[in-house]
Amino acid sequence: MENGSYSKGSFLIANPVLPDPNFSRTVVLLCNHDEQGSFGLVINRNSGLKSTEVFASSELLAGYEGEVFIGGPVAPSQVFYLCRSSRPLPEMEEVCPGVYMGVSWDALEAVLPDLPNPNEDLRFYMGYSGWGSGQLAGEMDQCSWLTCDATDPFVFTSPEQHIWPKVVQSLGKDYEYLLHAPVDPRNN
Repeated sequence: MENGSYSKGSFLIANPVLPDPNFSRTVVLLCNHDEQGSFGLVINRNSGLKSTEVFASSELLAGYEGEVFIGGPVAPSQVFYLCRSSRPLPEMEEVCPGVYMGVSWDALEAVLPDLPNPNEDLRFYMGYSGWGSGQLAGEMDQCSWLTCDATDPFVFTSPEQHIWPKVVQSLGKDYEYLLHAPVDPRNN
């Protein structure tokens, strides 16, 4: 995929000049994109909450000790999850090769026993990132986002603060200058 094109299964990589603090140095996994709009999950913004706190009453997640991430500023109480699996998970939607998204606890209950290491192959997100029809295209025209194909190693990288620089580096040497850009360009 050439930079600037995007579809379901793409990463949207925040350009340091992006003015919205909700997306400063973020990587969004684009989960859906059509004429109605776009939907994605920020994959590298930790909420500071442990799953044992958020899902304390869930018997299903007993023993799961993963972090909970902020998927975006829209509907912050809605929970989504991403699973990594080398085999198809028909109960969930494949977003990019080997990465499946779900919202249903029934689907999670069906696949959780088959995940080899849930603490490494499952991540939860509160909220999502959404764009109305044409809104993301406008942000692309303003060079707010860089793009590339999404891959599961980046989605499940730990610690999450390494995701944005690693994805930027994967774009090639022409983009490494972004790694040194100040968070607030007024401080340059």
